[in-house]
Amino acid sequence: MSKDASLATRVVYCIVVLGAVLPAGLFTSGWVAMTLGASTVGAVPFIGPILLFAIGLYRIYVVARSASTLATPTTTGGIAFVRNAGLVLLYLGAVTTVLGWVSGPIMHALINVRTESGVEFYMAGLVVAVLAKIGVLGLILFEFSRLRSFETRQLQAG
Repeated sequence: MSKDASLATRVVYCIVVLGAVLPAGLFTSGWVAMTLGASTVGAVPFIGPILLFAIGLYRIYVVARSASTLATPTTTGGIAFVRNAGLVLLYLGAVTTVLGWVSGPIMHALINVRTESGVEFYMAGLVVAVLAKIGVLGLILFEFSRLRSFETRQLQAG
């Protein structure tokens, strides 16, 4: 028996994938990007990021197209715990990703007195960028639990 993912879960999944392949907002400001270090896909200057972007967009298309794409066989025990933990982290990651996208205008609206160096924007961007990585961890846990669920079902059937 399979359990389809809800519409909210599919939307959150797509937001996290989009945030992982297309960083925007305060995530990409010069000092925040330098603090977080170079991306692993940056080793191949143009092909890596373009390939990651294409794969991410394709995954978003597949998830948005079909409600059963993120379907998971029902499980219990550790696999169910990992799936639920992944879902919680996905939702938190989606919130912080969207917050990262809109944090620049929010910061400009809320901060009336700015420092010369702009450290407040740096700190806000850094905190939001680090917290947005929670969504990627949730994505990994969620997909791992799906993989283990399918493997367990296959072992039980055969």
